[in-house]
Amino acid sequence: MWRIRHCNQLVRKSRNYKCKSQAATVQKSLENNASDIEAFHPGANIHGFVVEDLQKINVFNITALHLVHTQTKAKYIHLYRDDNNNVFSINFRTTPMDSTGLPHILEHLVLCGSELYPVRDPFFKMLNRSLATFMNAMTGSDYTIYPFSTQNFTDFQNLQKIYLDAVFRPKLNNLDFMQEGWRLEYSDPKDPNSNLIIKGVVYNEMKGVYSENENIFVQKLQNLILPDHTYGVISGGDPLVIPSLTWDDLKRFHQKCYHPSNARFYSYGNFPLSPSLEYINSEYLSKYQYSEPSDTIVPSQSRWSKPKKQHFLGRFENMREPFEKQNICCVSLLMTDVLDVYQTFLLQFITELLVKGPNSPLYKALIDSNFSGGFTTCTGFDTQQRDTVFTVGLQGLEKGDIDKVVTLFDQTIGEVIANGFEEKHIESVLHSYELSIKHQTENFGLSLLFGLTPILNHDGSYFDVLKVDESMNRLKTHLADDKEYLQKAVKTYFASNTHRLSLSMGPDKNYELEQQILEKKLIEDKTKNLSGKDKELIYTKGLELLKEQSEKQNTDLLPSLEMKHINSELEHIPSLKMKIGNMPTTIYSANTNGVTYFKGILSTNDLSSEQQMLLPLLCYILPKMGTKTMDYREFDSLMRRKTGGLHLSPHIGDSLFLLHSYEPGVLLTSYCLDENVESMWYLWNQLFSMLDLKNMDRFKTLVQLYMSNLTQGLADSGHIYSMQVSAGLVSGAAQQKELLSGLHHITYMKGLVKAENYEHLLLDLNNLAKLIFDKNKMRCSLNISEKNRSTIVPTYETFINSLPGNTFGKPNENTFHTNQPSPLKTVRCQHHVLNIPVYYCSKAVLTVPYTNPEFASLRVLARLLSSKYLHPELREKQGAYGGGARLSTSGVFSFFSYRDPHCYQTLEVFDQCGHWLEREIGNISDQDVLEAKLGVFQAVDAPVPPSEKGANEFLRGISPDILQHHRAEIMTVDVSGLRKVSEKYFSGDKVIASKAVLGPKTESADATNREGESWTILQSE
Repeated sequence: MWRIRHCNQLVRKSRNYKCKSQAATVQKSLENNASDIEAFHPGANIHGFVVEDLQKINVFNITALHLVHTQTKAKYIHLYRDDNNNVFSINFRTTPMDSTGLPHILEHLVLCGSELYPVRDPFFKMLNRSLATFMNAMTGSDYTIYPFSTQNFTDFQNLQKIYLDAVFRPKLNNLDFMQEGWRLEYSDPKDPNSNLIIKGVVYNEMKGVYSENENIFVQKLQNLILPDHTYGVISGGDPLVIPSLTWDDLKRFHQKCYHPSNARFYSYGNFPLSPSLEYINSEYLSKYQYSEPSDTIVPSQSRWSKPKKQHFLGRFENMREPFEKQNICCVSLLMTDVLDVYQTFLLQFITELLVKGPNSPLYKALIDSNFSGGFTTCTGFDTQQRDTVFTVGLQGLEKGDIDKVVTLFDQTIGEVIANGFEEKHIESVLHSYELSIKHQTENFGLSLLFGLTPILNHDGSYFDVLKVDESMNRLKTHLADDKEYLQKAVKTYFASNTHRLSLSMGPDKNYELEQQILEKKLIEDKTKNLSGKDKELIYTKGLELLKEQSEKQNTDLLPSLEMKHINSELEHIPSLKMKIGNMPTTIYSANTNGVTYFKGILSTNDLSSEQQMLLPLLCYILPKMGTKTMDYREFDSLMRRKTGGLHLSPHIGDSLFLLHSYEPGVLLTSYCLDENVESMWYLWNQLFSMLDLKNMDRFKTLVQLYMSNLTQGLADSGHIYSMQVSAGLVSGAAQQKELLSGLHHITYMKGLVKAENYEHLLLDLNNLAKLIFDKNKMRCSLNISEKNRSTIVPTYETFINSLPGNTFGKPNENTFHTNQPSPLKTVRCQHHVLNIPVYYCSKAVLTVPYTNPEFASLRVLARLLSSKYLHPELREKQGAYGGGARLSTSGVFSFFSYRDPHCYQTLEVFDQCGHWLEREIGNISDQDVLEAKLGVFQAVDAPVPPSEKGANEFLRGISPDILQHHRAEIMTVDVSGLRKVSEKYFSGDKVIASKAVLGPKTESADATNREGESWTILQSE
């Protein structure tokens, strides 16, 4: 991706311990899988690793260890925290000097089999033999990391064993290089008379990456502002350059960059550390000698003496703004070395002051002027490289406004230097840092890894990075001592900085055609001098690869968890249901770390279909328009100083009992420090009681921002949109979701904006807000610490009593709506034409609701089909970056492909699912079923942060009893159950199905002639 023996078998008495008590402590901890952190102290030599440093990071309740392997000098970072979701990662500094995608393809290849596990794609096969809460591998600009996380100690050791052998002893087979990287192959591998084309997983992945303009722009920006070393190339690979990479190049790169001396190990959580150190040392690092990793060191970029400017052309995106408004412009400045921890912190803080929210100077200058579609996604402070970069950019520009961006930027920086920042704005940014420290996420260890990786990669002090409180206190001291402290920093790093790039990109309607011409020429260059013998070798190799892809693998070599490793009972979440101020309220007790979390659902079941269509826009603008007592800047300032934001979004809760039935509503969410809870209630009360949707200029700005957000990243999420379309053709509940968040909603909003009747639109939204803000249509939940309940609940009751409500309405009823589509006489299909080089295909089959006994079998079947059928067919054979099957709570079974070079060929794979099941069901083993169940339980038993405890019940009606019953049904699924549902829902003429494709026009097949299918071709201009 671009961006293990049992414990007691691993433990033996170490000869490196300095004292008996240390060894005894370790041994005791290993007996119950508890942490052995107390056994480590500076200077201790444990299994070949010396503890260089140990520090307490009190702000995160972490004990941080820095160890170095004596023989290879490999670095090991361990963060002990009482968190059962443990993380392990192996990081390498990988610094390519060309755009062949060398580190990216190597990342794929090392996961294709190793010395201990000579199985094709052990990584993907372990996805279903584990209860991992995260498994992946990622290539950055100058690093490659291999992280996983899990709550099970046996699983931790299993995955650690797989990952270690993958990176240090990979097979690196030529056939795997052809599959994952690139190859010349006949379009039909079995027909040597068909055309020669370029195939490969990474090759197609990168074509997909650059189907999104933002990705094209960001990559160009990095290459231009950091041109001298590894950042001047594309680490993921340029599709036009990837085919110049050789297999020998890749093996040499592995030998250089994947040496232990160039490795950084990372672990986090409460599992014992000693077994990891012992296994890593005895099985791998002890076999190596130190090798100076100087070849991978990244020097700091030499600084320019004067600013630079460049303009280039990207693709025209037909689902976005009109052609003339598809320009992007940014101003970027090279900042400090990422190893300077405090200056990096300071510049991150200043960046947020400059661009965060409507009270920031650059927002006022660039967004409130309303000549764009808002900030680009690359706006902000980038700390992922050796040299940090500040960028502010605008999208949705007319070409004539590009220079305006640069002028306004310079003027604003000058004003900041002269006048400084508003005190309340500084307070709001400081508060956001303090709240983020308290707010707990579901995979904190993984978040820390991603944040620390740039520092670890360049051998910086990660201890200092973790001590956010010390950096904040240092900043506060400077602010108190020098009123112009921030202004001086802005002058130094912004006004006086000559390493500055003004970069702009315009749309080109011929961009995709030109890329196709370049690809065609590349293929011609690769094939024009091929001899008959060369072509015969290509044909033979293609058949050889096809044969290997079709061969059954001996997965018994891989470790696997068993059913006994799945928790038999759910985690108990203390809850209390009551009426407070006549409001149905559920209080969930959790260790929220001094934070109060609020959720509310307002029923919208009484709205017309036209009013429902306006809900997404209304939700977006409501907390951004101000109230009768505060303008939008004052409201935003108070919100940011006292809360983590007030958020509203359309809510569609699928019925657990009936198909096509759902609960429509608006979801309200917010959180704050416990001491600020009354301010949070005050802000919500303002929206309920004092809403003031009258500022037309602000409204027009927000509509433009909403439209840009709506269409941003469309290609990167193409599989989601495709599944929404196909699901909406068979399910009433899924159709409502598609109307409010899918392609249909984008098309609907484009029509409203084109009409430019803003006055009428704002009036409709005003009337809609009055309808929905009625406390008698609402139910709420609170996630709070038990010790603070007596303080928080009375303030909540006061808030509820202060809200307006229709006293004559039906109070607090969870009303469901049923919307059954008309019967299907044919398979309804839609092709949404996008000018991108890859496809996103999907097929939807209507099955059963969540509480139906067959739901569990179908859920297990989705995992089994994904790993046993769809992954080999779509990724390995066809070269799509991804594909699989999912079952939604609305009862829709979806097939999908991602960044797919094929269209109708993929739909045929989906259609052949029933035949494959008929043919292979007798060969499905108990182990296959177990693996599918483990894959399902990864989602069912995923870690839940304190803020989301009880959310399944509150939002979706999945009570602990219903969930426990569902878990028990999953555990009892067997082959006969899979056979039953496969025959019922994927064979015969009673199947209710639909299909959707997102991607370019295709001439290889005529959709209108496909038997039994009714296709609609949709294209936005």
